[in-house]
Formats: sequence, structure tokens, C-alpha cells
Amino acid sequence: MPSNSNLATAAAGVVFGAALTASAVYSPNTIVGQMQLQDFHMLKVFLAASASSALIIPLLNSVNLAETSPRCPSTINLFGPYDANILGGAVLGAGMTLTGACPGTVLAQVATGITSGFFVLAGAVLGGILWSRFGSRIKNSPSTASGSNSSSSPTVPSVLKLSLPQTLVAFETLCATLLLGLELVAKPGRPAPISAPVGGLLIGIAQGTSLLFTGNTLGVSTVYEEAGHWFWHVLPSTKHTPSSSKTASTPTTPPPGPFPGAPSTHALSFAAGILAGSFAFTHLAPASLLATPSAAVELEIGRLTAVMGGCLMVFGARLAGGCTSGHGISGMATMGVASFVSVTAVFAGGMGVAAMLG
Repeated sequence: MPSNSNLATAAAGVVFGAALTASAVYSPNTIVGQMQLQDFHMLKVFLAASASSALIIPLLNSVNLAETSPRCPSTINLFGPYDANILGGAVLGAGMTLTGACPGTVLAQVATGITSGFFVLAGAVLGGILWSRFGSRIKNSPSTASGSNSSSSPTVPSVLKLSLPQTLVAFETLCATLLLGLELVAKPGRPAPISAPVGGLLIGIAQGTSLLFTGNTLGVSTVYEEAGHWFWHVLPSTKHTPSSSKTASTPTTPPPGPFPGAPSTHALSFAAGILAGSFAFTHLAPASLLATPSAAVELEIGRLTAVMGGCLMVFGARLAGGCTSGHGISGMATMGVASFVSVTAVFAGGMGVAAMLG
């Protein structure tokens, strides 16, 4: 049965970190190359991971080993129920293009020693700190994580008036068609030790492991929000109500000694597991399965750009209610409309910035 212990959460992170590293999707060159439409390895892994997750999640739901539901729309009440999904997704995509990372892959970059990853991670933590402080003032309706039950989460089957099996067949067919088309038409990118479909399947297995160990689908951007909650929690001068609270945050004088109501450490445990899994895979796997880029060929990301892009990346992900793993691998697999909207915005924002930068 799933557990909410930090050990189980960290174990799920280990599997996900190893899968990210094995799939070779964490390289800055690969991520930026995707946004420039020059290297489609990232998209192919993404499609395979989403397709395999879309089979694993309902299977585990059907045998009562997991209970998941789609993510709710994320809104700031500007121009519709999905406005924060669109804006946040676009900002996340822009941050990915600037950094060559996403909230999950930056941890693999750090574990494998990619220099820019350390600066992106610093910016990501800064983004989590800012979101923890100001997020509740921006976002009017906090999104619901995958494990919650909500009747306000429109799904593709409900919109298209299809059954879940019919929708899954259509989704799997679409993913397979796109994968085949990319294999036939897209020019080869950087060599990878394993094929993109196999890498995506490994991430799908990590999805199942996460559900079995913790009851939660994959998602990483909450790591940085949780880090932000801890920052404000231990800061001597203020006592902060995290942005996920329904009440406005009000700095107060903290009581002496440890603060009551310490934030959760589950997401941070998951991040620690990702780091450990990626590091272990890098150092223990056969050389033929490793694709750790050398510093001589890896894309150079300026330090300031890395920090700023990392901050944008996480702030956008929290605004959208999820990142490329939370909305992309997990959210699309649960057929949530909000996740499809967010992922479209991520790629649109990332490709738009890549085009502007030339």
C-alpha cells in the first residue's frame, strides 16, 4: 500500500532520477535543441512517458492500488479559467529555453555535474521562495494536485463525450503516430545510449513506482515551493503563511524556539531521491548506458541567465499548477484539460523565446 513516509517518497525519487538520467533527456543541449526544433529527443521521450503513464495510471486505479484525478484549472481571473495555465506554462517554457533545464531535469544536471545546473537550481529555489511569499496574492484559485478529488477538473473524455477507454485508445494512437513520424522525418539529434521510446517507458515505470510507493503521480515543481515555505519558516524576522493557504500571508513576530506547524518535507525528500538516483546511475551503470555530456561539448549557459531562467521556470510552473512532469507526464496521462493547455503553453513559450533569441 502507498505510504506517506519520507523514505517511500525518497525511494520513488530514486527511481525517477535514475530514469531521467538513463533517458538522457536532462542535457541542456537536448532541451534547448527541442525548443529550437533541431533535436526532438526530448519530445519523443516525453510522448513515450506520457503514453506509458496513461496506461499505468488507470490500471493501478482499476485495481485500487492508486487513486488519482486530473489537475484543476489554474486561474488568476484575467481572461478565462485556464489563464494561469497559459501564462504560467509560457513562463515555464521561456525559463526552460533560457536554462536548458526544467524543474526535474535540473536535479539530474546537478547530480551529473553539469555546471549550469547549479546556478539554475539556485534560481529555482529563489523562484520557490518568491512563490511561497507572493503566490497567494497572484493566484485566486489554487490548483489541485493529482491526488485530490474535485468535480471542477474538466477532462478530455467529458469534453469530447467519449468513454475513458475510447480516449485512451485515441491518445495512445496519437502518441504512437507522432513518435513514428518524428523517427521518420526529424533529423537525428545528439546520440543517446538508449532510444527515446525506451527512455520514456523507463519514466513510465517510475510513474508506476511513485504511485505504488506514495500514491502520488510524478511532479517536481512543488519541491521548490516547499523549499520556499521552509525559508520563510526558519527566517528569524518573519513568520510566514505559505502561499497555498487560503488566507493572506501576514508577517508576525515568531515565538521563541522552533516554529509550530513546520512545513512538510515530502517534496524535498523526493528531490533528494532524484539526486541520489541520478548520481547512482551515473556512477554505477555500464558506460554504454551513460550519456553524461562533457563540459567541452555541453551548451554554455551564463550564470546570470541560469539563475534568472531558473527563477522564471519555477515561478511559471507554480502559477500553472505543475511542470513538465506534473502536467506533461502525469497530468496529460489523467486526461486533464488543464494539463493539455499547460503543456501546449510550455512548448509555445519555449519555442517563442528560442525564435526571438535566434
